[in-house]
Amino acid sequence: MPTIDTMLILGLIILLLVLGPTKLPQFARAIGEAFREFRRTSSAISEEPPPQRELPKAQQPQPQPVQAPAQVEVDTSNAIVAAAIKEGIDVRGKSIDQIAEELAKKLKEKKAASTSHM
Repeated sequence: MPTIDTMLILGLIILLLVLGPTKLPQFARAIGEAFREFRRTSSAISEEPPPQRELPKAQQPQPQPVQAPAQVEVDTSNAIVAAAIKEGIDVRGKSIDQIAEELAKKLKEKKAASTSHM
């Protein structure tokens, strides 16, 4: 009767033969990521607070209207954002990639305009 050790070794040898030496590390990495995700999800589920009982409509708190901030703060420590502001590009609510694209387009237009005047 084969033991667990011999079955494990036999299984690994078959896995090596089926997947080959190039795909085996990728397969092991995928299995490891799946186990990590499973553990993370199962621990998150066990840490969730129990659902609260529902209050009658008369006792439920009324949602307060959300007011937009008067002025959105922009991180000007980033060189791309600072250059875009200097060029007159509106950076509020945009990602760095979007700002960089607009900045590149504006600089190309500026360069083309300056070379066409010469």
